Parts: sequence; C-alpha cells; structure tokens
Amino acid sequence: MKVRFEPYKLQSQGCRAIAKHLGVLRATPRQVRRHGDFDLIINWGNTTRRFANARYINEPEAVADACNKEAAYRRFEEGQVPHPLFTTDKAVADQWYEDGLGVVARTLLRANQGRGIVLCSRETGTRVPNAPLYTQYTKKAEEYRVHVVDGQVIDVAQKRKRREVDNDDVNYQIRNAHNGWVYCRDEVDPPQCVTDAGIAAVDALGLDFGAADIGFNQHTQTPCVYEVNTAPGVEGTTLDRYKAAFHRMVPALRGGRYATRRGVLR
Repeated sequence: MKVRFEPYKLQSQGCRAIAKHLGVLRATPRQVRRHGDFDLIINWGNTTRRFANARYINEPEAVADACNKEAAYRRFEEGQVPHPLFTTDKAVADQWYEDGLGVVARTLLRANQGRGIVLCSRETGTRVPNAPLYTQYTKKAEEYRVHVVDGQVIDVAQKRKRREVDNDDVNYQIRNAHNGWVYCRDEVDPPQCVTDAGIAAVDALGLDFGAADIGFNQHTQTPCVYEVNTAPGVEGTTLDRYKAAFHRMVPALRGGRYATRRGVLR
C-alpha cells in the first residue's frame, strides 16, 4: 500500500512536519511522476481530488466545505453545531446594525488570520459594507482550538494574549497572531461543551480530522464554533498526538517501516 501526505501547498510547514514525524512522503510532483497513483492520501487542506483511485483521509469535497465560511456554517446549521448567526442578505445585516448588534462582514469566504473581516457597529460608526456573508458578533471570554482525529479530541490549546503586548494594543474581538494572540497548551482546561462542539463540528463537515476554533461565553456558558482548520500548524506535543492518532487510523504506519526510500508499506 502506497501512502502519501498531500498538502494544500508544498510550502505547508504543518504538512512537512507531520509527514516527517510519521516517516511518510508527501505527494510532490516528483513522487507523482515516479509512482503515479497512490492507495491512501492523508489530505492536509487540499480541496481538489488529484488521485481518483485513492482512499482519502479528509475527502477534498469535505475540506472545500470547511474552507468556505458560508458552506461550513450551513453544514453546522444542519448538524446543530453551535455557530454564529449568519446571513447572506445585506438588508438583514443592516437591521442587526440598526438594532445595535455587532456585525461581522466577511468580504472573503475563503480566508484565515482575520483577512476579509470588517467589524461593524453603531458604537464605532463602521457601516455594513457589501459582502457575501455576514454574521452577528458573538462575545466570548475564551477561545480554544480543539484538535479532533477520528471522532476523538487529541489536543486542546487556548488563545492567550502575548505577555509582551500592552493591553491597549490588543484586539479582543479578532484574536489572531497579528493582534497579539498566541495558542498556549499549559494549564488548559476547556468546558466539556467546548470539546463536544469541536467533535460535532468536524463530524458535521464530514472530516476525519480537523482543528476547530471555538469561542466560549462564560455568562451564557455556551460555545460558538467559528471554523475548522484542515491544515493546522502542529509542533511539539500536538505533533506527537497527531502521529499517535494517525497510527491508530492506519496501523500499518507504525514501527517506522514506511520511512524507507521507496516509501511503500509491505
């Protein structure tokens, strides 16, 4: 059985790290030229099916839905996964604005790290622009990343403000690295509803694995799933846990037998 990791781009550091850790080659153009098709593809964020005869861990069609905010929210809605209230109708978003509710306009449906997000509210005076998707802003005290593989939570990290960043320079609404936030694993103890929501979100999208970004409102004790990452960054203990999880899914990968020149499981 020939197994390969397929990254959404060859420069993906997450895919490079997990492939090396498992001793599995990536489906590079050179590998395709030498070996043709493969039996099993572990798909790291790719939305295109390149190998018609291969079995996939994370089907490209499911990854495509996860990467599209509107498609993902519709799948969450069908699966009763807690998610932001959303609309594609600007008139509805305008009414939310007039009612004093925060509106998140998403000018890009396929984006990460806060790209394409416009926060709109009467307090700031930022009006609602034309966009393909709008969500109501949901308040949260905490935000987690829940890594799920084969229906099990394998790791959880929490977004925290970098110590060296002054409070006045931190954006508490859009919590990404650019705005002073990093994921931490030390002393992280998320509520059960958060991890349950992570499992439900990955399942609703039809994925075998993914990292769900989830806000938690302490006042209402409710989670809210923002997205599921299908090509998450992995390092350290998280990398070890993905390796163990993939070993459980594909037992033939154990023992380092696949880390050979040919990369063929016998």
